[in-house]
Amino acid sequence: MKPIFANLFVILAMLAATVVNAYEVGEQPYDRLGHATGGDEIFLSDGKGQIQVVTFWATWCAPCRKELPVLAAIKEQEGAKDVRVYAINLKEDRKVYRKSIKAFEDYNLTFLHDRRGRLASKFGVEGIPHMLIIGRDGLVAHKHVGYGETTIYEIVKELNALLSAPVIAAETGAVQPLRTAVSE
Repeated sequence: MKPIFANLFVILAMLAATVVNAYEVGEQPYDRLGHATGGDEIFLSDGKGQIQVVTFWATWCAPCRKELPVLAAIKEQEGAKDVRVYAINLKEDRKVYRKSIKAFEDYNLTFLHDRRGRLASKFGVEGIPHMLIIGRDGLVAHKHVGYGETTIYEIVKELNALLSAPVIAAETGAVQPLRTAVSE
């Protein structure tokens, strides 16, 4: 009997070690996102000082498909200098993913594919849509999980607020001027 309990204890300990980390506002998320479709390795720490959006999506998720053009428009208006958007396709077949990327080729977003859900597990994703908006300080500023189409307006307002907040230059301590807001 003792070996059974010992094995059960080891299994439970291993499961506890793999518990998902559902990041909350104010926390620093996992840094390495993986390789983008173009092959570049993506780290959130490379975008510190910028607003970053990490969104997990799938082709069958209607709100996900509607948020991608909105995020692309925000990035287009604000420019890559201020906003980075990482659209991570979750657990879809490689052929489906590649076909969807071709459909979204006009969107200036960074696409990644999480076929096995390993990255999603590190971000605590249990369902989609799932989005983290990361502030210039590298911490989670906003989190959205399982939202509908109407939430997209709230997301735009949150991004506007982050983009219009004064930026303090690290090297000089000087406050840079406010940005213009994105159209809602």
